[in-house]
Amino acid sequence: MNILQLSFHTAPFGSFGKFDSGGLNVYVEKVSQHLSEDNNVTVVTAEKAESFTKGNLDFISLNLFEKELSTEKKEKYLVDFRKKLDETFDLKSFDVIHAHYWLSGLVAKQIANDLNLPLIFTSHSLGIFLDGYNKERVDCEKLVMSASNIVTTSSIFEEFMISENYTINKNKIKKITPGVDKEIFVPELNIERENIFLSIGRIQEQKGQMETINFLDNFRKVENNFKCYFVGGPSGKSGEEYLQILKDTVKNLSLESHVEFLDNLPQIKIKELLNKSKLLIHTSKFETFGLVAAEANAMGVPVLTTNNGSLLEIIEDNLNGYCSESLIDARVNKFVQDMLNDNKKFDEIMLKCIEKSKKYNWISTAKEIENLYKLF
Repeated sequence: MNILQLSFHTAPFGSFGKFDSGGLNVYVEKVSQHLSEDNNVTVVTAEKAESFTKGNLDFISLNLFEKELSTEKKEKYLVDFRKKLDETFDLKSFDVIHAHYWLSGLVAKQIANDLNLPLIFTSHSLGIFLDGYNKERVDCEKLVMSASNIVTTSSIFEEFMISENYTINKNKIKKITPGVDKEIFVPELNIERENIFLSIGRIQEQKGQMETINFLDNFRKVENNFKCYFVGGPSGKSGEEYLQILKDTVKNLSLESHVEFLDNLPQIKIKELLNKSKLLIHTSKFETFGLVAAEANAMGVPVLTTNNGSLLEIIEDNLNGYCSESLIDARVNKFVQDMLNDNKKFDEIMLKCIEKSKKYNWISTAKEIENLYKLF
C-alpha cells in the first residue's frame, strides 16, 4: 500500500516542544515508522527540514517556510503547498491520504476530491479549544471532517467534542488511542527519585503553566523541599510574551530557588528527567489525548492534572495520579506531600503507573490505522 501522510505546518522527525512542534509530531513519526514496515509511506511537510529516506519511509520537506513562522502566517502557503505536491509527486500513485491538523486537511480534501482518493483525517487539536471562538478555523475543520472518509480521534472526550460541535456522523469517527515509545520511556528503577516536579509542554497560555506556578507558591507553605522544571519552548504568537510573564511571576513570588525553565529538550533528555522525578504537573485546558501523561506514567511518574476532559481517561485518583478542578486544594497538597515524603506510597503508585501505561503501544496504534486504510 502506498500511503501519503501530510503534516503541512510542522515537520515530524525533529525536536519537540517548541514553536508548533508537539504531540502531533510524535504521533506522525511513530505511526509512519511502524506503517513503513509493510507499506510505502511518504510523509510531506511544508516546514523547512532535512528530508531523508529510510527503508520504505520517505520524509520530504517542500521547504516553504521556517519553523519559527507563526501558524497564522503559514496559512498563506497552502496554495503553494498544493502546487508543489502536484509538481513533486504522482499523487494518483497513492492509495490513501492521511491528513494531520486542519491546514493539512484543507489541501488533502482537494487532492482526495480531484483524484477520488480515500481521506483519513486526524485533528490533533480543535478550533473550539482556543480562547475566543475561531469561526473560520472551526468552519474549515467541519468542511475537512465532512469530506473525510474517516475521522480518527484519540479519546472518548475528543470523539464527543467532534460529534457534538461539528455535527459529524458518529459512524465515520474512529477512536484510536496513541501509544508510548517503549524503546525510550523505560524506567531505570535503580535510580533514586528526587523531589522534582516537571511541567512539560509548549509555553503558551492554553497549557496553563501559570496555574502550576500558583500551585508551587501555595504548596511551599506546607513543604519547601522541591524543584520544578518547566520543559518546553514558547509557542504561538504570544508565546514569548507569556514566557516572560511566567518568569516575572516566579521572580515576584521569590520562587527562583524552586523553578527553572529548560526550554525544549529531546525525548531522551526528558526521559532522564522523568526517571529522577516524582510528579508531572499537567494543567493544559484542552487535550485531544494527553500524550505526555502516558509517557510520564510509563516512567513511573504520577500525574497531577486539572484537565477534566481526556486526562480523566488516563488518570485515576491515587492510582496513577490525581485529578482536581483546582491545584489550590488541601487534598492536592496531601497527595503531593505523600509523593515526596512517603516512599512506600510513592513506590506503590509508581508501579501502578508503569502497569497502567502498558496499554499504550504505537505498534497497536499503527496497526489500527493500517486496518482503516485497508477498508478502501
